[in-house]
Amino acid sequence: MIDYPAALAHFMVTDPVLYAAAQTNSPTMPIKAKPHDYAFHLYSSIISQQISVKAADAILSRFLDLVGDPHSPQHILTHTIEDLRGIGLSRQKASYVLSIAQHAKDKTVRFDTLNGTTDQEVIDELVQIKGVGQWTTEMFLMFTLCRPDVFSVGDLGLLNAAKKLYSNPNLTKLELLELSQKWSPHRTTAALVLWHSLDNKPKA
Repeated sequence: MIDYPAALAHFMVTDPVLYAAAQTNSPTMPIKAKPHDYAFHLYSSIISQQISVKAADAILSRFLDLVGDPHSPQHILTHTIEDLRGIGLSRQKASYVLSIAQHAKDKTVRFDTLNGTTDQEVIDELVQIKGVGQWTTEMFLMFTLCRPDVFSVGDLGLLNAAKKLYSNPNLTKLELLELSQKWSPHRTTAALVLWHSLDNKPKA
């Protein structure tokens, strides 16, 4: 689980710049989800990819209005790709949402056991789903399971935040990956601090 005080103590020793940012911009800690919410968190993550927070919130609201209970895969599978396109999803995202629902219905992804598996086992399980890749699984680990040592180098918001915080506009993903090693085993908290420093949310 995420331990914010322990993370701050670690940053104070290993990275004074990040520690100062954490002191100035204390982020809201995610709340660990219940297993029956896991599939819904994936729907939300797919919907929010590569669009603004405002647009994502609007589409998610329309999605909930359309499907009713999002915890029931049957409620989602009664709708077609065209139905989902009608609320603002692209054809591709609509197919991903239906894929998640189908796996949930068929139990071909073991959502109910994910909490007891390693980070890599979670990734290996979820990437079976069409449209669920590395970024989506990293967001799931961080915001749904609240795993403490996850860092998404492919997230554009984290790269931009690090460029600004460390006054290095030419910072590369590889350099960010190397930088993140000294934040371990509290890389999730480091990511939350970076996002919050830009008043931003994850962005693939």
